[in-house]
Amino acid sequence: MHAHKIMVRNPESAHIDEQVGKVLVRMRSLKLRMLPVLSDGNHVEGVISTYSVMSHIVPNYIVSGDLESVPYAPDLGLLRRHYRELAGKTVREVMEKPLCVHLDESLLSVAAALCSFGKHEYALVVDGDSRLMGVISAGDILDRLRLHAEGELDA
Repeated sequence: MHAHKIMVRNPESAHIDEQVGKVLVRMRSLKLRMLPVLSDGNHVEGVISTYSVMSHIVPNYIVSGDLESVPYAPDLGLLRRHYRELAGKTVREVMEKPLCVHLDESLLSVAAALCSFGKHEYALVVDGDSRLMGVISAGDILDRLRLHAEGELDA
């Protein structure tokens, strides 16, 4: 089975020049944790995710573990200030490198790529010109495998 058979077609996306705050509102309203980031012509440039946004909001010295304890830190004020600063930036400034797979890649290849990529559980399906064709999540693969295992789909 190939990627194009199970991908979600016409996924929601963000434009590379959109403001992060507006994209986050849209993501939350759609109950999404990740959006492909596109430039003009539907070309994949990256992904924006709740993870990538959080990694820009939480100070590095907290994440790195340099402090033995952080309960005394002025958390809400600090996080709110960082969020406001980030919300006005463009997606281009916070996006991450995407995991891209091609339309004709096998299900096994896509599953292996998802396992080794690490940060996200989504792969962007692209054509030969890096244009977005669809998205495959780890959950999509697991659902397909379950349906096959239960005999609801033919091989």
